[in-house]
Amino acid sequence: MIEFDIKIQRPTILVQGKGILSEGITALTGASGNGKSTLLKSLAGLIKPKAGFISHDGAYWFHKEKNIFVKPQRREVGYMPQGNIVFPHMNVVHNITYSKRGDKELLNRILERLHLEQYTHTKAGNLSGGEQQRVALGRALYAKPCILLLDEPLSALDWTLREQVQDDIVKIIKEWRIPCLWVTHNEAEAKAVGDSRWQFKDGLLHS
Repeated sequence: MIEFDIKIQRPTILVQGKGILSEGITALTGASGNGKSTLLKSLAGLIKPKAGFISHDGAYWFHKEKNIFVKPQRREVGYMPQGNIVFPHMNVVHNITYSKRGDKELLNRILERLHLEQYTHTKAGNLSGGEQQRVALGRALYAKPCILLLDEPLSALDWTLREQVQDDIVKIIKEWRIPCLWVTHNEAEAKAVGDSRWQFKDGLLHS
């Protein structure tokens, strides 16, 4: 379970919110610049909040008053940032295992579940947009995450690909029982994937 109550100062807005992520997919919506990506980066350890705390199963990842800050690589978070998120000149296996090597059983399970077995030695830059999104998800899953943080995971895809990739991501999240915070500006997408809904408005999280 992830619990947080934080404030993050950004150049144009104070982002603040509190919530609990324990199971299922939480869809997070809101206008651009309201704090959605900032919250994900804070939970992943890429941004340090100015106040508050973040904890995982009672252990603090961040606590301002206690001067605690756990580095990103120790948080067991599967983070998919928005945009170009594969290394185009590396093959699929090296993309997935980039941050950690050695678990061949897990790698094979991910390749099979994401329908990437035939592309193991293919450079990621030669894959379709949907296949690249699956590679990025595979890298996030290979970290054995306690939570998945997905920032607009479908935004780079053509409309013809979105529904299939969306269904694939939702199915694997449900099968592996990983809590997920899924950021999207698309209301229909949020309704389709979310077991629950959060929204940012003027920098304030409504959870």
